[in-house]
Amino acid sequence: MNRRTLLLAALFLVLGAGAWYAWSVRKNQSGTHNTPDMDFAVRNTDDIGKIFIADRTGQSATLVRKNGYWEYNGKFRARATAMQILLETIQRINVLTIPTKLSEPSMIREIASDGLKVEIYDKKGERIKSYYIGGVTNDEQGTIFIMDGAEKPYICHIPGFVGTVRVRYMLGDDAWRDRTVFEEKPEDIQAITVEYPRTKSESFRLEKQGEGAYTVVPFYSTTTRFNTEIRKGTVESYLLQYERKGAEAFETQNPMRDSITRLVPFAIINLKKTDGSEKVVRFWPIETGYTTINNAEYVHRYLTDYNNGEAFLLTQHTVFGPLFRGYSFFYK
Repeated sequence: MNRRTLLLAALFLVLGAGAWYAWSVRKNQSGTHNTPDMDFAVRNTDDIGKIFIADRTGQSATLVRKNGYWEYNGKFRARATAMQILLETIQRINVLTIPTKLSEPSMIREIASDGLKVEIYDKKGERIKSYYIGGVTNDEQGTIFIMDGAEKPYICHIPGFVGTVRVRYMLGDDAWRDRTVFEEKPEDIQAITVEYPRTKSESFRLEKQGEGAYTVVPFYSTTTRFNTEIRKGTVESYLLQYERKGAEAFETQNPMRDSITRLVPFAIINLKKTDGSEKVVRFWPIETGYTTINNAEYVHRYLTDYNNGEAFLLTQHTVFGPLFRGYSFFYK
């Protein structure tokens, strides 16, 4: 073997070693979880029974799996889409890169001052993950994570998602509370009253009299009753509208809330179930427009409250419009 051959062999060895080292580093940075303090994900989220999230100000969210839904802070049903996003994040969170030694101290200080604490428990109540979440990196490609009890932070991401994943670990009642206003099975509805304070003649009371039997009468005694039969199928189709109706957003902090709720509402719906529970929902139009055909006014959105201030919401007419029927709708 001549000198030239030896030099080429040595060069290939060096290049091969370099390529192997680069591949090894990328592998370690890609979240293959070679060490326990890199393993942030819970691959089978069906095993999760409780999730706890808290910040440094004392704000916290406790999410507990129930039969078919998640409960937020022991009081409210958690919003299904928010839970789906959080569980997907917990399942797919992955190490993107390993920070340099030089950058670690500042990352740890940031987490200590402004981090989120996340604890994940199984259905038996045993803790399976505990970690802290910091801020987003300068390039906005990753988010700083550190395992509870570990000394080394990592930059994590969700493959295919660009941006900080911290926003998916939400805090605050309005972020987590379910926005559902009505979610009723028709057979569980005992009575519905719909009152239009400014259109009293169309206000009505619908009540269940027996299996498949209903009456629809005026809400106000001054309204003349119809003597004809109820149009076939109208009651059943109307009750089906209450199966699922949700709000666009919460308006808890709306500065006009008190003044709005002192105004006369457009409509008041009182729904009573066969188990005796009731829900009273009021609607105030806040966003209107005019049709291009005859310049008639129509409503886009309402501010809505239920059960005398239990929730204050923004709702859309395209969703709730089918509930605003009048007394005459049910008759021939």
